[in-house]
Amino acid sequence: MNPMYDFIQRNRVLAKIEKAHQSKASNLELDDFDLNHFPEALLNCTELTCLNLGHNRLTSLPVQLFQLNNILNLNLEYNSLDKFPTVLKDLPNLTTLNISHNPIRSLACIGGLVNLEVLWCNSCCLQSLPEEIGNLVKLNTLGARHNQLLNLPKSICNLEKLRWLTLEDNKLHSIPKKFECLQQLIHLNLNRNNFNYIPLQLTKLKNLRYLHLQSNEIYIVPDAIISNMDYVKINLLKNPLSYPEELNRLYPNLILPGIELHNGLEDFQLDSDDSSSDDWENSLGSSELYYSHSESSSEEEEVLVEIPKLSKYLVTF
Repeated sequence: MNPMYDFIQRNRVLAKIEKAHQSKASNLELDDFDLNHFPEALLNCTELTCLNLGHNRLTSLPVQLFQLNNILNLNLEYNSLDKFPTVLKDLPNLTTLNISHNPIRSLACIGGLVNLEVLWCNSCCLQSLPEEIGNLVKLNTLGARHNQLLNLPKSICNLEKLRWLTLEDNKLHSIPKKFECLQQLIHLNLNRNNFNYIPLQLTKLKNLRYLHLQSNEIYIVPDAIISNMDYVKINLLKNPLSYPEELNRLYPNLILPGIELHNGLEDFQLDSDDSSSDDWENSLGSSELYYSHSESSSEEEEVLVEIPKLSKYLVTF
């Protein structure tokens, strides 16, 4: 990296941290600063509730992270963490965590984050979810797209508050027997997996409204299944389906290969998890965390002006 660029970036970070500390800010945006270590000065910002460290090069978090015990929302996506940071368990108020796009390979110790409500772990090289994920009984949103999951742990059925679940682009071919326990589930994305049938348990999810099964290996759609799911929009595009012509007329909630243009696609996003409908106004379309920018990123120019005044904090080589 260019030494001058590195110098400027580090001192921009220090200026933002100092400003947040002095103003007792609750929100701090430190994304895309090429940070390769956690700034020690950041530990003094004890009033923070939202911290964005996405798009950096962090490989670890400090053991003193407990000093930021007011953190509610933490974004660590697109870093270089090669294992799940166990120090996160020392953030007792943490409710939203985005750790997507890190090669962590395992969510070991995730069970300690018992207050989590939202967890994003997309593109993390995961081959499985640990049984202890069932400890996260407050979880309402779970995103684990683009991993290598072969199956789901039985304990996922403990997440009875789960409303939004995306497991797109994995290697799943079945769901646990007690999946029907997820009675609050509204949005389920199983696109791009290895299902060759529609699981019977899904017919018992009476709050389910959106079911994505695009790009699987489903050959038939049993009437006994879909007749009990007429309240669910079901995306079956890009499956090797064989079905009678009247199926679409009988079940207009289905989006079938070959007739999708006549089946209301304007109301149903095919390759997205965005269901911006009255059924669930809080459905999210990506793994991004949306923080308020009122105290941080909107003041970028002001921070740059402040750098000369903070000469005692400048990093020297």
